[in-house]
Amino acid sequence: MKKLLFAFLLLLTTGLQAQTKEELQRQKVLLQDQIDLASELLLKTKSTKEASLSELQTLNQKIEARNKLIRTMDRQIRSIDREVANKAKAIETLEARVDSLKSDYADLIKLAQRQQKPRDQILFILSSSSFAQAAKRMQYFKDMAAYREQQVQQITIAQETLAREREALIAKKAEKIQVQTAQEGEKIALQADAQIQEVTVQNLQSKESTLKKDIDKKQREAQQLEQQIKRIIAEEMRKAKERAERSSLENEAKELGLISGKDFSARTSNKALKQLIDKAREANGMDVRDDGPSFAMTPEARALANNFASNKGALPWPVERGIITGKFGKHPHPIVKGVIVDNPHIEITTEESAIVRSVFEGEVSSVVPIPGANVMVLVRHGNYFTVYSNLINVKVKAGDVVSLKEPIGTAFTDEEGKTMVQLGIWKDADIQDPNPWLAK
Repeated sequence: MKKLLFAFLLLLTTGLQAQTKEELQRQKVLLQDQIDLASELLLKTKSTKEASLSELQTLNQKIEARNKLIRTMDRQIRSIDREVANKAKAIETLEARVDSLKSDYADLIKLAQRQQKPRDQILFILSSSSFAQAAKRMQYFKDMAAYREQQVQQITIAQETLAREREALIAKKAEKIQVQTAQEGEKIALQADAQIQEVTVQNLQSKESTLKKDIDKKQREAQQLEQQIKRIIAEEMRKAKERAERSSLENEAKELGLISGKDFSARTSNKALKQLIDKAREANGMDVRDDGPSFAMTPEARALANNFASNKGALPWPVERGIITGKFGKHPHPIVKGVIVDNPHIEITTEESAIVRSVFEGEVSSVVPIPGANVMVLVRHGNYFTVYSNLINVKVKAGDVVSLKEPIGTAFTDEEGKTMVQLGIWKDADIQDPNPWLAK
């Protein structure tokens, strides 16, 4: 039982190590892609030959991604060190086992040499006092020969396993050197990025007055966008309440035996339907209905909202490749001291002509032109809403049902060559930080 438990724990540990290795490798690939994308975007924005805020934001994200990559490599090196230590212990155990098997086999050979020669063995068997005793003596010699053969096989298997473990140990040490070399390269690249960042900041600080005007303009646009979204969502919540109330009334009517299309229809007002329900309840000897608060969502909308909420941290990005260059909420401006930026969304910088897609299934509530943000698309997911702004070539209209990752438009590219989409998430009238909702 102890052996089985040990084997189970060994397999479990190996499985966890494999998962950790796969996770580290996945993180490395994602971070490297972010660094590559940032480098591509910087090459395009540098064509203007003047430092811009978008260039600094992209550079900051590149530096952040590279720092994360270096830390991920640290974790990978520590993981390799643990594997090397485990391999060394396994090799030590196998070497001890091989030595023990060889020692046991040597003892068996010595024992065999002390016993009679084949001719003497035959005489020993023939001298048995009975047939049963002769059979036992014959079986004894067979068992000893089989045991020696078994020992040889065990020694061979142990030696082959030991050889494989030694090769794996060499490979692990080589892998560690490879990761360390790559990490040193990233550290050198990080220093170069930091120097460019410092120069860019200095250049932008000389344009502080221009930046302040740009900040004020963008903050006004952001406030206008937020107010527009609030108005749309308030209207959506009103409609949702009406739909829920209507659905509740129709369900109650059907439970009381009223027939849709005969006793009432879609054109029957809520007031008239309530009167029909009261008559049906009275006819059935029931109390008059209580007009308590109705649910804000239909069962279908509630199911969709629950499904959306359960996917927090796993929603796909609205673009195939992108980096977050504008954070959600209040945060200090990276250049102009004393200025606090307040964003109701995150800004994702992406490739030119990038297709913007829905992060979840839902229904398009509104498609609205917004000054400074091109076109905004608002998609409803129960009582959750996702907002996509700074779009052009919008492919959807109000009332359309969209599926997961369905294209809804194209990200706009400005005169500086920056392609960006704004993503917002709301729960009822409350703004959410979209970053924790997206898959990492």
